[in-house]
Formats: sequence, structure tokens, C-alpha cells
Amino acid sequence: MIIDSGCKHNLITGETWEVMKRRKVAVSNQIAKPDIRFVAYGSNKPLEVKGCFNATLQVEDKQENATFFVIANGTRNLLGKQTAMSLGILKIGLNLGVNQVNEEERTTFPKFKDVLVSVHIDDSVPAVSQPYRRIPIPLEAKVETKLQELIDKDIIEEVPGSSKWVSPIVPILKDNGDIRLCVDMRRANTAILRENHPLPTMDQLLPKMRDAKYFTKLDIKDAFHQVELHPDSRHITTFITSKGLFRYKRLMFGISCAPEIFQKVLERMLLGCDGVFNFIDDILIFGRDLEEHDKRLKKVMEVLKENNVVLKKEKCLHRVKKVSFLGHELSDAGVRPLQKYVTTVQEFRPPVNVSELQSFLGLINYVGKWIPNLATVTEPFKVLLRNKNAKTSDIQKDWGSKQEEAFEYLKSTLSNIPNLGYYNVNDKTIVIADASPVGLGAVLIQVNDRGPRIIAYGHKTLTDCERRYCQTEKEALALVWAVEHFHIFLYGKDFELITDHKPLEVIFGPKSKPCARIERWILRLQSYRYKVVYKPGKTNIADPLSRLLKLPTILPTTKEDHIHQIVEYTRPVAVSMRELLHYSREDNEIKSVKEAIYNNKWGDEAKSFKVFQSELCFYEGLLLRGTRIVIPKELRERVLNAAHEGHPGIVAMKARMRTKVWWPACDKDAENFVKACRGCTLVSAPNPPNPMKRREIPEDAWMDVAIDLMGPLPSGDYLLVVVDYFSRYKEIKICRKITSTEIIGILKEIFSRLGNPLTITADNGRQFCSEEFKSFCKEQNITLFNTIPYWPQQNGEVERQNRDILKRLKISQAEKTNWRESLYDYLVMYNSTPHSVTGKTPSELFFKRKFRDKIPMAGDMGLEPYETESEMKDRDKIMKEKGKEYGDRKRKATECDLEPGDKVYIKNMIKDNKLSLNFDTTSHTVEKAVGGDIQVRNDKTGQSYRRNVVHLKKIQGQWKVIDSDKGEDNSRDSGEGNDSIDATE
Repeated sequence: MIIDSGCKHNLITGETWEVMKRRKVAVSNQIAKPDIRFVAYGSNKPLEVKGCFNATLQVEDKQENATFFVIANGTRNLLGKQTAMSLGILKIGLNLGVNQVNEEERTTFPKFKDVLVSVHIDDSVPAVSQPYRRIPIPLEAKVETKLQELIDKDIIEEVPGSSKWVSPIVPILKDNGDIRLCVDMRRANTAILRENHPLPTMDQLLPKMRDAKYFTKLDIKDAFHQVELHPDSRHITTFITSKGLFRYKRLMFGISCAPEIFQKVLERMLLGCDGVFNFIDDILIFGRDLEEHDKRLKKVMEVLKENNVVLKKEKCLHRVKKVSFLGHELSDAGVRPLQKYVTTVQEFRPPVNVSELQSFLGLINYVGKWIPNLATVTEPFKVLLRNKNAKTSDIQKDWGSKQEEAFEYLKSTLSNIPNLGYYNVNDKTIVIADASPVGLGAVLIQVNDRGPRIIAYGHKTLTDCERRYCQTEKEALALVWAVEHFHIFLYGKDFELITDHKPLEVIFGPKSKPCARIERWILRLQSYRYKVVYKPGKTNIADPLSRLLKLPTILPTTKEDHIHQIVEYTRPVAVSMRELLHYSREDNEIKSVKEAIYNNKWGDEAKSFKVFQSELCFYEGLLLRGTRIVIPKELRERVLNAAHEGHPGIVAMKARMRTKVWWPACDKDAENFVKACRGCTLVSAPNPPNPMKRREIPEDAWMDVAIDLMGPLPSGDYLLVVVDYFSRYKEIKICRKITSTEIIGILKEIFSRLGNPLTITADNGRQFCSEEFKSFCKEQNITLFNTIPYWPQQNGEVERQNRDILKRLKISQAEKTNWRESLYDYLVMYNSTPHSVTGKTPSELFFKRKFRDKIPMAGDMGLEPYETESEMKDRDKIMKEKGKEYGDRKRKATECDLEPGDKVYIKNMIKDNKLSLNFDTTSHTVEKAVGGDIQVRNDKTGQSYRRNVVHLKKIQGQWKVIDSDKGEDNSRDSGEGNDSIDATE
């Protein structure tokens, strides 16, 4: 008898009452039908009260006269709160002398005595260290609290160093606001080897319990956490958090071999007990009578206590005559399948269309060998399928009594086929799942030498929220729900998950990174060993289970209606036919066209329509040009707004409009509308560059030079590159600091040998823009030119040289040679090699002689004839002109059309993320334009900037309707003019 502190009455079952009568237990004041009502916990289902009586109870030296109510369909005997307290066996409150365990004081979670398990790891599988996955900020505090709780209970420990295997965590929010900390072990499970320990089967269980009448079912609390992991196996469980790396000291949920390991440990623990059977953490004890049952139960409890096993008492069932175990209902009458697996088919509704009928017949055909006279029984359905009209309409009007009788007969046969519910853990197991717009369906199948057989069915009606999932999410939910629905058959066993949705094969793979919702579902399945297999929908026998369920009436909420109304109001509104008719009747232009068509009087307002008069007609007040509606002036802006929804480019917007609407100059209006769209402008491509302006070669060497800094290199050094524009002679200096003082010192050393040049061209580095550097150039009578910011092409000669230098440095690193020596070898080679443009070596043009190197030359024996400088300059000019023509053509260069006073946007040179705009939203005014060199002023701050034309985007004016008598019709000029420009590209 169980003590219930929440019930003040004493209850006994009808079975116990019959035993008391047979044993002639003394009772008094028997009442056949007392005026009282009881309901079952968790439901409103009333319990049948057969009567009540009074009896005297005695516990040691205490006696109590109590009233008992007999419950016909009861499952447990309950001793109420008042009676238990009177007998002294129940005490409520603190400091009452009751032996109790304070869970708050117990920090370390219990573990099995003398049990230390190892997880076998395949070392040939490459270790995977996954990065930390950011968690929502509101959950960070809860995650930290949960981590500390697991540390205090000695379930996890901190990893002091690094780990080869690292898995991320995913916090799952519970309904009560707490979280469940899950570790994504999908990648780690690929390296974990199976334990290969057989799980128990019903074939083994049934012979042992053929005479059993009483059962007790025990459930172990947080079973896996009570088994300690060997230190050598803990590294595979390492997971990363914002507080660092942690790993499990106990067996954890998510390790693929955990069920088999736990099964083996518990089986060995209970080896000396009779009449006991366990399936992972569920323990079943049975006996032929109460004496045998209680003796076995006592022995099991002693063994569990000796091994420090803690039970979850609220889930334990004691001394019952009927219990569910491994998907079966066990009792003294025998074994039968659970009712929930049978009622799924019994609750089928009749199909309403051809598709649902074909799905139902597909399921029937799958088990057809157990249904006698199947062809005769299904003939009424085949009559409907042969009906030609059934292909285009529902079948409800043709559904008659014959179809109803056949449908009910087949439902009854499906739920009572001989092998339904017979499960063998050694047979191949398959789960077929499917999702429809309204529900989920699943079928559990096993295959052996005699062929396939159905073990159980299952279905679930989708909630209103779940019905709004996309089809991929519904199909994924079907797989997850099916596995959890058949958990008792699948946990710890390899099985196949069959789906008719091809993408799920990849999504459920170990390397996939699905959306957050599906990722949480996949984590719920990580302790199962399954393989997702795609098969076409026509072979999916779970389809009727997801479609033929009874649908509840779901009413839309007021909140959802309100949100829908807001969305509809804020988006561009479509033009209704009523508005078209109204504004067409009021539009003066359309009135003039109507007058012109009927009376052949083409006035000024209608003259732009005259060229299309053979295509124009009126239909119920609407003007049509062929199959396109002519939009009145008042509605044209709304139509343009609707056509530009989604921000198509000029070409796409014109093509979209041309299929449905038209008015004179509609293409020009569409083009202006796109150009005036601020959003399209901010993300559009920049202006094309100006045509190249090639630098004229100087008159002599060391007149115009270019300088640039390159680095930092891995050694921390920088390279100062100096190039002569006349000869292409190059000098490279290595420096550790890049301040203006350091650069000036290096240049002084170079100028002391070669003299001061006339001009220096440099970029906008701080070293070259500082007042110190400018003063140095002024003192040396050198003109300094700084390039346009973010436009290195203006100093192209030195930038091109940097690319060659970088290539040699990479080769040096690859060959592991001294990079300084390699740099000197490169300079000797470069300065003594003829340039591709001038045709002469840089040293020859600079020093008027050739450099001697390791390669012998005729100059060692005498002078060679030299080309004149004029010939070299002509060659330089020709080669540059060829390069200019090729570059301008490739870059689609055009002359800049910006003028002082134009409004422009400036390109964002530094983007924060992928969604950053191409251009800054602040407008700027052009102050000066010299070719592609543009000076602009910020309209907010007044600050001036210097930019190239490719960094700017001109702001177009506001869109406005072009009068039909002044504009031109561009609808016939598709593919010409600006039609090739797409503002969104």
C-alpha cells in the first residue's frame, strides 16, 4: 500500500477487495454506493466507486479505525494522509525525527560502486576540434549556473589544457524556464566503437515469465550519470563553453555506445537475482504470487543498495498485475501490443480525395498477405479510382455504403493482423515517417527471412504553429517524432529512417549545419544509431497515417489577424479592379483616347496613343493595348511601387510590367523610378572608371620617382621600394621602423649617391603625409604628389613592382632560404634584365651602362651599339598606348560626367558585415572634378574628401510621371539605350 500525502481518503482496488473477502477480513458499515466521486490523477476521467467500509489498522502499538473506498478500476492501494499521520508512519514538516536526505546538502551525485567503464575509440578517425557556438545572451547566466551545478555534483570537470576532441554545447530551453545542457556529439560519435553487447529480446523474456501474475517496474534516476568514466576515455566528451573546456567524468547522454555499456553493467549487477529483467535503465521484477514477487523484489533492492544505485521513485510501479514493457502490455493473461499502437489505425477518417485513397490502399497492399480476399474487399475503392471524374474532383459525393463497409473492415483488419506487436531485437528494424500539411505519420517495420512485418503505427496532429513550418522542417519533425514515439523499440539498436524528402539525407548527416530549429531536433536523436535513407513518396506507406487523422478545429487568433493586417498595410498595395474602373472613367487622357477611337479625332492628349490605335480597345470601361491594361495617371506611381517591390533592376522591372500593364513612356518612367530608388543606389555597382591617362616618360633618369612601403614581413621588417619612372631602375631598403624620421634617413642615404629627384609620388600613408616629410621635400626642392585615397592605380609603377618582390619572398620562404640574400639576387636580376616596355635594362638607362653579372656578355670584349633615347621613348609610348586601349576596354571606362554641385554617395571602404551597404547613406556635394579626381564635401559635417570617380555614385532626382504628350514611348526600344543597365547589379 502506497502512502499518498495529497489524498485524505483511503482507497483500495477491486482486486484487493475480492482477496479480503476470500480471506474473510473483518470489516463493518459496508455501503454499496457511497455518495462520493473520485477522478484519476492528470485527467477528468471519473473512477468507478463500488462501495466503502470501515476497518481497524494496527502498526506496532498504534491502532486507527479508518474508512476505505473500493475503486473498481483502480491500479494501486492508497493510504490517505490523515490515517497515515495518525498511525505515525507519515510526518510532515521539519525536525520531526524522520530519516531524510537533504538534497541540497548532498553535492556529489551518487555513482555505481566499483564500476569504471571505458569507451573504445578508433584512433584512425581524425580528431575534430569544433569551435564555440555562441548562445543567446539571456541564456548565458543559466548555462553558467548549470555548469557549476554539474561541477558540484562531480559529473563534469574542467580541462586544464587543450584537447584534440572538442564538441559544442547547445542549450535547450524547457517549458518551466530552466535549460537542458546538450553536447553535440555527432562528430565525436564517428570515432566511438560499438560495445557489441546484445540487448534483451521479448523472445528471451516471455518464456521466463509465462506464469507471472505480479510485477514491479523500477526506473533508475539519471541512469548514465551514475556510471563513472575511465580517465582515459573522458577526452572524447570534451565540450567548449564561454568559460573554457570541460569534460564529463560520468557516462553521458549522447554517446552512441552508452545504452549498450549501461545494459552490460546493470546485467552483471543483477546476475545473482531471480525473476528480474532489465532493458537499459528499466528493471522489471515478476513473480507467480505475492510471496515470490516480494522475495525477488527484496533481493533486487538489496543489490541496488549495495551498489549505490538511486531510483526515481515517482516512476516506479510496485506489485501491479499489468505493466507495459518493451512496447507490450504484460499481465497474467499474456502479452499483447499497447493500445496506442492500435488506435492509430482505428481512428482513421475516410479519405476525401483520390490521393488519400491511393495512400490508404498502398498501406493495405503492404500487409495484403494477411488480409483474405483482398481484391474483393478493395473493389469498391477501385470503382472510384476507375471513375474518370474522380481524377479532377473529390470522392466524397461518390462515397457510399459499400465503400464505408470496406473501409471499416480494412481498418479492423489492419489493427488485428496476426503479427502486429511482435518485436524481435535481432531483426532488421526500419522506421518509415511522413509529414502532411496537417499531421505526422510513422510505421515501425521489422524484416527477417520470412519478409517484412509491421510492428506498430503512430500518428500526430500538427499544432497551429507546426503547420506554418516549411515542408523540410515538417519532414524533419516527422523523423524526430517517429524515433521518440518508438523509443522503446529503437534505443540502443541500429535502424534505418526512411523519408521521401531527399534533403534530409544531408541535413541529418554528421557534418551538416542546419537551422537552429532542426539542429535542436537532431541533438535529441544523437544517442540513437540510425541512418536516414531516401525513398520516393510512392513507396511511403506512412503517408495515410499523416493524412487520414481526425483534424481539430483551429481558429486563428486575434493577435495573428492584427499582425497580418499590419503587414498587409505597410507593404505596397496592389491595384484592385474597382479602382482601375473608377480612375479610368475619370482620367482625361483615357477619355480623349476613347473619343479618338470612336470618332477618329486625335487631340493633343491622345496623340501619343495614335501610333498604337490598331492595338487599342475598350472592355467594360478599361482601355487595353492588346492584352495589357492601360493604367490611368493617378495609379501609375502605385503600379511602379508594386512593380519595384523586391527591388528588381531596370531590365527586370520593365519585363515585369510589360506582361501586364502599359502607358506611354512607361519604360522611361520605370528607368527613372529605379535610378531614383535610394536603396538600389546604395547597393549598386560604382561608376565606371575614367579612361586611362598614361604618364609621359620623363626626359631623363632620376627626375620622377615613386616610393612605397611594403610589409610587415614575418620577421617584422618593412621594405621601402623606390622606382625611377624613366629607367624603371629600382632600389629596396629594409627597415624596422616606418616613421617619417626613419623614411627620411633612408632617402637621404639614397639621394647622397644618386642626387635629388624633381618629383616624388607616394600614397597617403602617414609617413608620406606628415608635416615632417613635406618639410623634407620642400628643403630638398622636391615636389611631392600624393595619390587619391583608396586608388593605388595612380601609383601603378611601384605597386606593380611590389607584386614581383612579394612573389620572390614567397619563393624564398617555400625553399627556406635567407630572404635577404634572395632579395639581393632579385635586384641584380631585375636591374640587368631588359624591361618589357623600354626594351633595355634599367641599369643601362640609368647609369648609361650595362650591369655585369654571372652571365658572360659581348660587352666584356668591346662596346655594343646602343639605341638612341628617342627610339626607346617611342617604344615606351607605343606599348603604353596598347595597354591603355586594352585596359579601357576591359574596365568599360567612360569619361566622368560629374560636375561641381552634383550630389553623390561615397563608397564604404570598410564593411562591418555581409549586409553592409556599398555606399554611405550621407550625401556629399562635388566641389571640383578633374578627370577621375573628384573633390567632395560632406553635406552634414562640411569635411572635404578626395576620391576617384569609381568611389562615387551620383544621386538621381525624384521619380515623376512624364507627360505622354512630351515623353517618348520606349516600350518598343527594348534592349537599347539604358535598358542594359541593372541598378541592383
